[in-house]
Amino acid sequence: MYREFRKPENGRNVRVYSGVKGLISHGDELKSLLNTMNPEVILVTIAPSEVTGLREFLRDPFEMNLSDYEIIYGIRLRKYGEVMTPPPIYIEVVSYSGKSGCQVTGIDMDDEAYNSAYTQNIKPLDLLRDSLRKKKVLNTDYHDTNEYEFAEAWAEKQKSIRGRRKLEEMRIGYIAGKVREFVTENYVENHIIVCDHEFYRGIRDALASMGYALNDHGDQAT
Repeated sequence: MYREFRKPENGRNVRVYSGVKGLISHGDELKSLLNTMNPEVILVTIAPSEVTGLREFLRDPFEMNLSDYEIIYGIRLRKYGEVMTPPPIYIEVVSYSGKSGCQVTGIDMDDEAYNSAYTQNIKPLDLLRDSLRKKKVLNTDYHDTNEYEFAEAWAEKQKSIRGRRKLEEMRIGYIAGKVREFVTENYVENHIIVCDHEFYRGIRDALASMGYALNDHGDQAT
């Protein structure tokens, strides 16, 4: 889904595309949007090291090792379309950058920050609970009627373990901080923020706290 936010005081727009990671259709949708917009700057909700890793993947594709939860996620997501890894929305960002030369900035935690947050919040008991709940996660009814509802419900299910919830709250706080930094210090008019749908609300709320409101003319949500 593509949306625009506008701040009346200075006339600035912030453009956001939220996609469900894994869906090929969302990668195709984003590809079309990027080719239409031709952004100079793309902020994306992955770590800087993941941007580098995807560039290497596109140069020399290799087999991805998936966790049990990633496999379960893909199985459940298939009801909404064909799925692939690495996530197509990320692949399209890096691919577009390679062709256009635009700047891509990963705004999720870097490896050092993430490892520190993980160690701080994820305890041995959390890992045990994660291991024991896989079958339940696979068979859960997420009450979803579209891919966006599934992505939100899945994210909430992963955060049912308190340590993981705290970790994810730290991640969205970090991402929101990077968005604020861009908007206030490094703003470039021709830009787009590409995010996991699960991070959209955090980004929306960060923009709202800075006086940005949804521009109806830029809202292509369904």
